Amino acid sequence: MNPCSIPIRLTLAEFCAIALMEAADTVEAADDAAAFISALDGNEAPWLNLREIGTRDKWAVPSPRDGDRAIKCSSRLGRAVTAADIAALITINRRVAEDLVDDGDLSRIRARARLGYREGGGGDFLSWLMAQINKKAFLHLVIPPAPRRREGRHAAAR
Repeated sequence: MNPCSIPIRLTLAEFCAIALMEAADTVEAADDAAAFISALDGNEAPWLNLREIGTRDKWAVPSPRDGDRAIKCSSRLGRAVTAADIAALITINRRVAEDLVDDGDLSRIRARARLGYREGGGGDFLSWLMAQINKKAFLHLVIPPAPRRREGRHAAAR
């Protein structure tokens, strides 16, 4: 990271939300078989991490059903995946992303993440996001986050 760069402080839930949005956009934009398979593979990684983190930290989001469906569809890497499966996967990614940030503005959060990536990222954006998620998830193991005072249906996902 550039020593003169501005730190972009996003929560673990915000990084997870942006990774899901990025993965959904990549799946939706895939225009050939190779890109589609790569996009599904890229969608599986955030879901595996999110399911583990959510279970460990007792997040209300995502539901086990959503996580299982997204992972199952992504892990098939295009084999026996229907258009309806892909539409559902994209919808699940976007809905869970919105739920993770509760009332947050996803476009602003995504812009902040992109700024952080430009400041100190390497490789593709989704890989950088996954590295940030892994780093924050490890820190949550070592130093659990302070309880939030905010009341809301998804406050546990912070």
